[in-house]
Amino acid sequence: MRGRRQAVIVGLLFTILPLFGWVSNVIVSLVTLRKGAKEGAIVLLWIILPAVVVASLGNRLIILYGIIGGSLFTYVLALVLRQTQSWKAVLTTSLLLGLLAVFLVHLWIPNIIEVWVNQFNHYALLLKNQFNVAVNTTHLQFFAKFATGFQVAFISLSVLINLILARGFQSMLYNPGQLRPELKSVRLNLWEVLILLVVGVLSFLGIVLAQDALPMLGLIFALAGLSVFHAVADLRNVANKWIFLFYVLLAVFFPYVAAALILFAVMDSVFNLRYRLKRNA
Repeated sequence: MRGRRQAVIVGLLFTILPLFGWVSNVIVSLVTLRKGAKEGAIVLLWIILPAVVVASLGNRLIILYGIIGGSLFTYVLALVLRQTQSWKAVLTTSLLLGLLAVFLVHLWIPNIIEVWVNQFNHYALLLKNQFNVAVNTTHLQFFAKFATGFQVAFISLSVLINLILARGFQSMLYNPGQLRPELKSVRLNLWEVLILLVVGVLSFLGIVLAQDALPMLGLIFALAGLSVFHAVADLRNVANKWIFLFYVLLAVFFPYVAAALILFAVMDSVFNLRYRLKRNA
């Protein structure tokens, strides 16, 4: 926050440090949130410079995962948050961009499922030869239907975490206590619920593109469900130990708790649970 030069230097430093490249994306988000699109873009261009150099040497995947899916995605969502001051808009933008990414992958590589199956079979063979570990290839073939969607969802989650950290630093420095109320007020639109239902039905019917889109939809609705959970917990004065227990259950029984969070988000979008609970309190 002292100036452009300091932000660029620190961003470049973390970019070249192994395992700490994500910190540079947090810096881009913080600069964008605080100082605007221009300053954020300048810092962004500097911190992606090492990735561009590495990509020019032959590692083209870094363009997809490091630049587009990392720094550029983070910058776009930070810009959305600055302009709208709404995490609902951030989640909606993330959802639309994620669905677009899944669609483009299927358009670019029509046999993407076969590509994933071959890749998984290769890794399964390596595990068997090197560690004598047998892997059920049937399960791998099933997971291949969702592999692209899971990758996009994982990238989106990492970008959203970076943005939350940046917003948290901004709140801590300039507006203490700002972040928590923002995160507890996320309520998705009814058209997003409709998309979830349509994609769910198409996925059940075996439409490959719909199956690959499910992880991204599940992520956004699960995060919205977390917002509902914390809002309700505050309204009911739930103790911190029970909230901690909830996160333990989320980690241990992730598929089941995540499904419950998705249901909470859907119910909140349709019935506005927080408003009803406040009115009845």
